[in-house]
Amino acid sequence: MNLLQQTFALPLLLMVPFASSQKADAELAQAEVARQAYFAAIDDARAEVAADLEKQIQTAQSTGDAKLIQQLTAGKKEFIQKGTVPSSINEVALNHKFSLALLSLKRGFTDVIKEFVKEGKLEEAARLREELKTFEQAPLKLCIWGYADYKIQSGAGEWQPFANKVRAFTNRGYVWTDISPSCPFKQFTRITGGKRTAIQIKVSSPGWVFIAFSRGDKDDVDTYLAEQAWQPTPYTFAYNAGGGTTMQIFRKQLTVGEHEIPWFNFSGPILLKP
Repeated sequence: MNLLQQTFALPLLLMVPFASSQKADAELAQAEVARQAYFAAIDDARAEVAADLEKQIQTAQSTGDAKLIQQLTAGKKEFIQKGTVPSSINEVALNHKFSLALLSLKRGFTDVIKEFVKEGKLEEAARLREELKTFEQAPLKLCIWGYADYKIQSGAGEWQPFANKVRAFTNRGYVWTDISPSCPFKQFTRITGGKRTAIQIKVSSPGWVFIAFSRGDKDDVDTYLAEQAWQPTPYTFAYNAGGGTTMQIFRKQLTVGEHEIPWFNFSGPILLKP
């Protein structure tokens, strides 16, 4: 091999493990997207049950049925704390939703497991199989009910009231608009618009974390969501730039420890909480 061949061969050798590492990261990201989609589907199904039980309680209150109110309230508490489905809820329909969520998770995990096996990553494949078994054995227990407790370490300011006409960014005069009265989020973290700084947080109690950013280019959004596994929620609002720029709220279940939320575009992400 001459000097010219050696010069070009060395970078090629260095690129192989780098490319392999990138592929592994993409596969793990794919598994995390499937995992977070499962958490979101389970949480949505449980939230529907909780809302249904609350309606039943309100109906019982309107009729003055104290015994039924007590029964329904206890049933709602038992469902939230232990996952026990009250008799007033259609358990067959609920289990069907859980089954669909689990089926989607299996498909996502199976695709990643196959790729790991093809690449000879048998330990990684085995770990995912074992994790899938735990989901199958206890579909509710692995999905955390409620919001995460965390502290912002860097990348975002103090919590501010989240309401219409509140200033949105530190470096622009834009304000929030189109926040629905039914929106459950009451606080947000103001950032410097356009600043490419990731947000660092430290989670002390696991659960849901919420962010928002403007949708912008669909391909860019899809890439960000595929890499970071944030799940869309139905909640949107806007800030008054260019006649109104729509922001969408996303969610993700985070475990105890330190987490980084990468910058996306001019609008954020920003953090929100109830």
